[in-house]
Amino acid sequence: MHSNLLFLPTLVYLLSSFSSSNLIPFQSDISILDFGRIIEENPIAILNPRSPQEISLLIQSIFSKNTKNMQVAPRGAAHSTYGQSQALGGIIINMTLLPTFIKVEKEFVDVGGGVLWVDVLHETLKHGLTPRSWTDYLYLTIGGTLSVGGISGQSFKHGPQISNVLELDVITGKGEFVTCSEEKDSDLFYGVLGGFGQFGIITRARIILQSAPKLVKWVVILYKSFKQFRKDQELLINGGEVDYLEGFINLQRRNSSEDKLNHLVSYLIEFAVYYDDEDVAHKKLNNILPRLKYYKESTPEITDTSYFDFLNRVRKSELELSKEGLWNVPHPWLNVFVPRTQIKRFKNLLLETIADTYTSGPIIIYPIFRNKWNPKMSAVLPQVDTEENIIYVVSVLQSAPPTCTRGTPCLDTMLLQNQKIINIATTEPKIHNLLLPAECVMNEDREGMGAKQYMPYLQNEMQWKAHFGWKWESFQDLKRRFDPMHILAPGQRIFQKK
Repeated sequence: MHSNLLFLPTLVYLLSSFSSSNLIPFQSDISILDFGRIIEENPIAILNPRSPQEISLLIQSIFSKNTKNMQVAPRGAAHSTYGQSQALGGIIINMTLLPTFIKVEKEFVDVGGGVLWVDVLHETLKHGLTPRSWTDYLYLTIGGTLSVGGISGQSFKHGPQISNVLELDVITGKGEFVTCSEEKDSDLFYGVLGGFGQFGIITRARIILQSAPKLVKWVVILYKSFKQFRKDQELLINGGEVDYLEGFINLQRRNSSEDKLNHLVSYLIEFAVYYDDEDVAHKKLNNILPRLKYYKESTPEITDTSYFDFLNRVRKSELELSKEGLWNVPHPWLNVFVPRTQIKRFKNLLLETIADTYTSGPIIIYPIFRNKWNPKMSAVLPQVDTEENIIYVVSVLQSAPPTCTRGTPCLDTMLLQNQKIINIATTEPKIHNLLLPAECVMNEDREGMGAKQYMPYLQNEMQWKAHFGWKWESFQDLKRRFDPMHILAPGQRIFQKK
């Protein structure tokens, strides 16, 4: 059992060599739980930095003195789900206390790493501008989403958030300030984007802007057939007329073995058309909707809303759930990139696995384009079927009941179900089956799918090596060069402290 008493001599030494009143010992009455509320590993201290220089000085002090076992974890909105922003016996850096700066130019915005995306949206809209790529939830920090990828319904069109960055300011694991871009220190630039905080802490990002629309046509359509649901999603992203697209699986919990699963499932396509001119938007919808073959007894639900309210749509759900005491509960989430050839099989595996225990939370499924992701970046997509440009995002965002807390059988069951899905989905398929459709594979329950986790929770270096695949050697090399003492982001469990 770990105790912070083991780290007290280190903290005393560090406090004497790093003079800052903003480095405070951790108190047990402070909660460092993340959004997942599943893992809790307490630090020994918290840095509430008033400038990026304080972060640099802290890391320099640890690095230069080779301070034994001391590691640091940047913590933004703490929306991770498996303790990734924690640092057992180390120091948490509260990135949200850095000075807020948002400087809007014509083609880009410079913004601090601890700033929330919702604040960037507020500020850029004052200038009639907006970033192109978003996450569904806007109360996340710039540095947080750029360290993992940043995906949503705009990703098929503009790529993830990491594909929309021009320049970064980074503090490395040596405490060095580096400004990097595609032209300058490009290896660090690409490595940090989607690099899980392993090579540096993002303190500034330069993000591409475009003209902001005023209004949105928000369309929701019901489907009963998964085949047609998929077909119409792909038609919409290939057509290029919509600005946002996601899909949802509606699952009613199975109460008995006699309930047929296909009777408990329906599907929703959700897409948006941005506009300033009502006539233009109306013509677009009149062109799109007749080509879709949705459930014949349903009618598309069309809502007109402001651009800001559409992007901030999850906030309403958050406030409602918080009022009911259902927001600050465990979130055993599962996020996966699935090869297009395996998506039907993955859907079947997912539903069969969770149908008896599913409680609440969206199940999101939508296609994106592989070629919108720069392979030089650390982020990993499926490494099978690479000639197929479409891959699927699947996010199972379950919320546990309030009584289903850490250590209870119900939460353990949900976590075990996730692991079963991960084990099958992320195993690489056998070579002789790669050219066959998924439905033709024998013993398919035991065959891998070649999927990759998004924001994975892995236990050791061997699992991470399998996750990164052909990128692993370059990932290791970047770690040796920019964080040789393995000081940064220990909660990811990629590298052990040296």
